[in-house]
Amino acid sequence: MKDVLDAAESGGTAVITRNRPVAAVDAGTLEELLAKEAPFEILSSVTDEQIAFWLADGLVHGVGADLEEATNDFLDALLDYAQSWFEDLSRAPNHAHNRLLVLRIALHAGDREELERVVFDD
Repeated sequence: MKDVLDAAESGGTAVITRNRPVAAVDAGTLEELLAKEAPFEILSSVTDEQIAFWLADGLVHGVGADLEEATNDFLDALLDYAQSWFEDLSRAPNHAHNRLLVLRIALHAGDREELERVVFDD
């Protein structure tokens, strides 16, 4: 496993084959590719009473009384969608095409601050 991680960390790719080939790559390289193919196209609305964020395709939305609350609600909705996609939605014809977006969410799911930065930097 050390050789696999060393290859990925050095900018290379390590391919492991069991039932089918699986590649280990540096997370930064993967993020760069996913950002091009699955950008977070976020729209927003601000009123006197609430702030709302949603993906342009309407897939995920979040609302809150202030920016922090709306941001957290939106990030929670992204994480919930990714979890649902892995559990069930990946097999649904109207959700299967969201694979790259879900992989991008999952790539940053372990670090909330990083996820927020990546999502809102797009």
